[in-house]
Amino acid sequence: MASPSDLGPLEMRVLGLLDGPEPRSVQDIQAQLARGGADLAYTTVMTVLVRLHDKGLVTRTKDGRRFLYAPAKRAASVVRDLVARLGGALFPHDRTRPILTLIDEGDLSDAELEELRKKIDEKLKKKAP
Repeated sequence: MASPSDLGPLEMRVLGLLDGPEPRSVQDIQAQLARGGADLAYTTVMTVLVRLHDKGLVTRTKDGRRFLYAPAKRAASVVRDLVARLGGALFPHDRTRPILTLIDEGDLSDAELEELRKKIDEKLKKKAP
């Protein structure tokens, strides 16, 4: 099974694009990559999705002549491990720094900031006696 170090940059990007409520087609992912400035061939995107499927990080279901892809359950743990490794490498002495950097330097919307607040409040309530 795949570990965070087994993922290339394009694989990570595609896996991130699958983080939504609905399964996505190769064409959907290709279009979203193009909107982000990555003009990739259909076959390139398909190959990345097949590799992610082979690594157990995405599921696919047949929809007519095409496949629809969605993150596999274990993809969330791989993403968590990847974020933890990145945070540990960049900020070994301050675990809050990645989050604070995102808040201070990021371009977060009010809705995204409210979502962060909600998650923090939920965690604090769980820890309260």
